Amino acid sequence: PWLAANAVNKETGDPYFQPYSMIEKDGIKIAVLGLITPHIPHWLPEKIWEGMYFEDMIESAQKWVDVITEKENPNLLVGLFHAGVDYTYNNASEDKYKNENASLLVARQVEGFDIIFVGHDHLGWNKFVHDKSGKDVLILGTKGYASTAAEALVEMNFNTESGKWESTLSGNIIETKDYKPDEEFMNKFNYAYRQTKDYVSRPIGKFSKTISSNDALFGDAAFSDLIHSIQLELTGADISFTAPLSINSEIKEGEVYVRDMFNLYKYENLLYTIALSGKEIKDYLEYSYSIWFNEMKNQNDHLLLFEKDDNGDLIWSERSNTPMLKNRYYNFDTAEGIDYIVDVSKPVGERITIEGFSAGRVFDENNIYTVAVNSYRGNGGGNHLTNGAGIEHNKLNERIINSTEKDLRYYLMKWIENKGTVLIEKSNNWKVVPEDWHKAGKERDKKILFGE
Repeated sequence: PWLAANAVNKETGDPYFQPYSMIEKDGIKIAVLGLITPHIPHWLPEKIWEGMYFEDMIESAQKWVDVITEKENPNLLVGLFHAGVDYTYNNASEDKYKNENASLLVARQVEGFDIIFVGHDHLGWNKFVHDKSGKDVLILGTKGYASTAAEALVEMNFNTESGKWESTLSGNIIETKDYKPDEEFMNKFNYAYRQTKDYVSRPIGKFSKTISSNDALFGDAAFSDLIHSIQLELTGADISFTAPLSINSEIKEGEVYVRDMFNLYKYENLLYTIALSGKEIKDYLEYSYSIWFNEMKNQNDHLLLFEKDDNGDLIWSERSNTPMLKNRYYNFDTAEGIDYIVDVSKPVGERITIEGFSAGRVFDENNIYTVAVNSYRGNGGGNHLTNGAGIEHNKLNERIINSTEKDLRYYLMKWIENKGTVLIEKSNNWKVVPEDWHKAGKERDKKILFGE
């Protein structure tokens, strides 16, 4: 069953889905409690979750563990959570209400769990933590793209003196590449695989140049500008915001296929047109560049804002063997339709100078403009509109003028099909200053991230 105890029916106050499930094996009662990240309203249009609200994971877990303990008296309690482990993600704190990634907080603060399977962050967790009573809780989570599976090994022994079952736990993160696909499964779904492969192999147009998403990490780039151009043309908006949704994707010059659209635009976002004031647009950009670029002291500094340890040294990712960015690249929004300057020598909040519209119109911070953004951003994802532009989250819906019916990738594909041959160009509508600092920082950081 679908388990999501904290997704609640607005009308009844009861869980919208089944909150937990009971499994009995050899006389051992196993309870499985499901929770989902409460940040769904920050990313997805309301029509997808209409009729629901999402409770804080810690509060919901405590409520339902009490119910399960009293009603079911299980011998083993398993958490099945679509939420990550790092509760500081997106600069959140441990005490943030409705934390996006509260799995570790639940394990520590809510007594009773034996195992918690996590998702959402795709980081490959296999570790024990202590709950408030000092009991070990095993946290397991897979990596992305079905590359791994999480396995919990549970040995149950009945203690005749206490009259209770006792568990011994361990976990494995299994590499799926080490296992041969099930022949019966592959045969059963081979037709669907073939149909999908044929579809994504269909040519849709041609690109005049090769584009790469890694260019978009360091400045104005043709990769982002292509998406901007399409968003502006589709919506007729004054300004477009977008970010690279892949860190190192490339679409080569020449024939372009349906499959390339997943490199150009990774996620199934809708395209919104929203209303923002000139000041909100400026503050939005200030926020974006504050989580993206370092405040450089000289040309020997890093351009990008990296994660650092207490000694000021870069923290390297064990998974990718590269330095870790302090924030996620898919939140590094740029703008199109306006000309502006980003001064990385200045502190946060004082970096952006908007010179005017690229077409020559005057930009006025007091005027209201139409802005093209994806639905993730328009619903509050990344906090650009809330922490940046200063709009209350419950007021974001009022800013939406219209939305596409289908995902943006569909419209990107149709746009390219209609063009036939796409002339790839960089618009050069924004730049980073001091320019010599930007050049040196870009070369340095590109080399350590991509070896270029």
